[in-house]
Amino acid sequence: MTAPASTPTPTSASSRRRHRMIALLLTPVALLGAGAWWVMYGWPEWYDKEPPPEMLRRIAAQNQDAYRVLNLGPVLKPRSGPNDPADHHSSNSASTGECYPDGLEAMNDDPLDGVYNIQHGWTAVIKDDSGVRGAFGRLQRHLTAEGWDVDWSESINKQNFGVIADKDDYRLSIHWHADFKEVTGLGSSPCARFPDGAQERAYRPADHYTDPDKELIPPALVPGRR
Repeated sequence: MTAPASTPTPTSASSRRRHRMIALLLTPVALLGAGAWWVMYGWPEWYDKEPPPEMLRRIAAQNQDAYRVLNLGPVLKPRSGPNDPADHHSSNSASTGECYPDGLEAMNDDPLDGVYNIQHGWTAVIKDDSGVRGAFGRLQRHLTAEGWDVDWSESINKQNFGVIADKDDYRLSIHWHADFKEVTGLGSSPCARFPDGAQERAYRPADHYTDPDKELIPPALVPGRR
């Protein structure tokens, strides 16, 4: 005699439905998590291949525009290599810098291979500081009108002040230092990839062990009155 087939109890059927629903809910979450991991760690970041002299030309043009609007200092003739912060005299120089990943992978603090940016720094010693604040206000308005995202910074005693401006991954940081009667500027370009190994060897960022084979020399910066 054949035993009658067992009939699922309501409890067991409900449990199976609940497990299927949990599985359906968790699958998209797992896929999203895997995709986010791939974007953060497995997907290579894209940088345009540009030679360093071209990137220097672009950021130097932004610095030139700001220096023209300030219209405070002398013509800043170029010199090669990075500025020494301890030097309190007029200067104008450029160098390549290292770039780091964006997002969570930046926690590794390892610079990207074959990727660089340009740092263009300058200093103008100002003998007559009577028009400095007005010049910085004029610069702030000009940059804002040109589409830059501009932040104004000022010391508690209101003696030192400046602007930090960002636009399309370019950054300008320009400040007045009352104690030294000087204006300092630093322009940073977006990150780019060396076009080839020869360019990388020629212009690689300097460190404690190596120097680039070639020097980046920026153009002279000219105030508006010249």
